[in-house]
Amino acid sequence: MATNTAKINWKLSLIAGLVAGGALGAGAQYYNNVPDNQACKALQAEHQTLLAELDHEKTLAKQLTEEKTQLMSDSTQKLTELNQQLDTQKKQLVALNQQLETIQKQQAQVKKKQQEQAKKLVVTKKKLDKEVVALKTQTKQQKEVIDKSSQLFEQKAKLQNELAAAQKVTADLKAQSKKSKKACDEFKSGDSWNWVSQKDCDKYNAQQAEVSKAEAKEMKLKQALAELNKKIGA
Repeated sequence: MATNTAKINWKLSLIAGLVAGGALGAGAQYYNNVPDNQACKALQAEHQTLLAELDHEKTLAKQLTEEKTQLMSDSTQKLTELNQQLDTQKKQLVALNQQLETIQKQQAQVKKKQQEQAKKLVVTKKKLDKEVVALKTQTKQQKEVIDKSSQLFEQKAKLQNELAAAQKVTADLKAQSKKSKKACDEFKSGDSWNWVSQKDCDKYNAQQAEVSKAEAKEMKLKQALAELNKKIGA
């Protein structure tokens, strides 16, 4: 009888040590846990360990119940303590399950938030890409306008120089024609004391033709310059 009692006491002490150790470990794990994948895996492993411990302790409880008829006075108190410890383990298991559920919910929320942020980044990138394309297009168009404007201003400067030269030619021809006209008029009057002849009239007529050509060229250059100014917006 004493041997059996010692054996049972040894078993109960071992169980009590396992239960107490499990309770301390569960408490430390509960307060130090972090809602991440590693912590979740640790809780799942501890969950399995507690289930195994409960199965083992249930087996021991059954053995104690079978020996209860012989050691009722000694085992009743121990069995009650064991049942209390089992209840404590069950409560701890429930708490761990709740904590595991909370962590899984937190992970789901974090994942959802990350997915939403990723979608926002994609939308932002597409928007920025469109803006970059639009800016490149606008820059290209502005460059084309600048290049075209530069060409137009070069053409304008060239036309202005040509027009100035043509106007000078026209003015010179008109001055020469004026002198020839005076000589021709004196020749036609027949009473001039100056040395004039038909050649002066022929010269005047030729100069008038040159003046007409010069004026036509001048007019053409003016029209071209006016059209160019319209393109430039001047």
